[in-house]
Amino acid sequence: MVREFSKPGGMKACVKLDLRKAYDTVNREFLCHLMLAMGFDERWVARVKECICSPTFSVLIQGTPHGYFSSNRGLRQGDPLSPYLFTLVMEYFTCMMDTAVHSKRIVPLFRLVRPVVSHLIYADDLLVLLQPSMRGMRALSDIMEEFGRLSGLQLNRKKSRVYFSSRCTQQEERAYALGVDRGELPVKYLGVPLTVNYAREQDCHSLVDFAQRRVEGWQAAGLSFGGRIELVRSVIAGITIFWFQSIQIPSATIRKVEAICADFIWREGMHAISWDQLCRPREEGGVGLRPLHTVRKAACVKMAWRFIKGGSLWADWMANRYLRRTNFWACRIDNNFSVTFKAILRCRPVLQTAICRNMKDGTTTDLWLDPWLGSRSLLELLGGAAGQRSGQGAHLQSDHQRWSMEARGIYLYSSASRGDSPYYYRR
Repeated sequence: MVREFSKPGGMKACVKLDLRKAYDTVNREFLCHLMLAMGFDERWVARVKECICSPTFSVLIQGTPHGYFSSNRGLRQGDPLSPYLFTLVMEYFTCMMDTAVHSKRIVPLFRLVRPVVSHLIYADDLLVLLQPSMRGMRALSDIMEEFGRLSGLQLNRKKSRVYFSSRCTQQEERAYALGVDRGELPVKYLGVPLTVNYAREQDCHSLVDFAQRRVEGWQAAGLSFGGRIELVRSVIAGITIFWFQSIQIPSATIRKVEAICADFIWREGMHAISWDQLCRPREEGGVGLRPLHTVRKAACVKMAWRFIKGGSLWADWMANRYLRRTNFWACRIDNNFSVTFKAILRCRPVLQTAICRNMKDGTTTDLWLDPWLGSRSLLELLGGAAGQRSGQGAHLQSDHQRWSMEARGIYLYSSASRGDSPYYYRR
């Protein structure tokens, strides 16, 4: 969505909102009333209230605890129940935003793409995407004021920022109407950079710096060679996988992270063998590390699998944004596509070797293009001419039983049901 800021046409804005001491300021009475309004049983609400209101606290003065006192607001961080309760509080903000969008007080960026996405929330990290009219900015400011008054979660205006597209005019006036300062892209959200262009090497400095800091903290641990291998395998790989599943990391950044890992393994001395040899399987003389470019490709295949399965907000939005009049397997890569969707389309040959389409009743299956015959489509088996004559919009109707179709003298069968997913792995 942020990448659309560089394209002509229309004014766009992205607002990154920061909540002041989010968990510590939740209004408990509001939380209890909200749970009752959502249909929770009164006994359950009473037990939750007892859990969050009964604890007492003491203060250590020179190592000695003094006094016990209770608190009247907030949720304890570290409590397993707190994230779920905080999610319920943020659900009220979602209802307020949906109401504003329905009444057209706030206009989202893509009105014609379903589902309509006006905001994204992960815990207390809020990102609002809207068309920055003066009315919309004032409406968002009013929503945050009312939400803070009811829930206790006040907006930290000093840390909040609004980011405008290049075609947006009167940016200072619009930011003033919202009550926050204007910022410049790229900006970090959930640890990864949001930029109008492809992620560049300078945008991913934080990943390299984080890997360097982790390695420096391990240098004095006196680890053996095998211990260093396992740390690189578990920690560094885990960090990069999160990035790979969010953005397409440049190859230069991958090489820097691999160089940091190699220096740590050999304690910044002479490398006995190269990094490529270390990443070979143990049967071939390596230590079984996964090269990061392979991890990047695997993460891209996983995103492609999530996309074709559907059922998530991200997958549904991407499908309606880029596949309105074409099939996923026949879609051609366009320059207007985002870098993530281009990478997903390039993974189709890998997916076709491992998945198959679940037919069910056939109403959502493309006769010629979907891989419902093993891992191949009917167009591949019969040739391109047949698909051109029939068109790409043909769908099948079946009677929930196995059915046959004669093609070049061979009967092709498909089972009726393999679960709820439209695709399944071939075993």
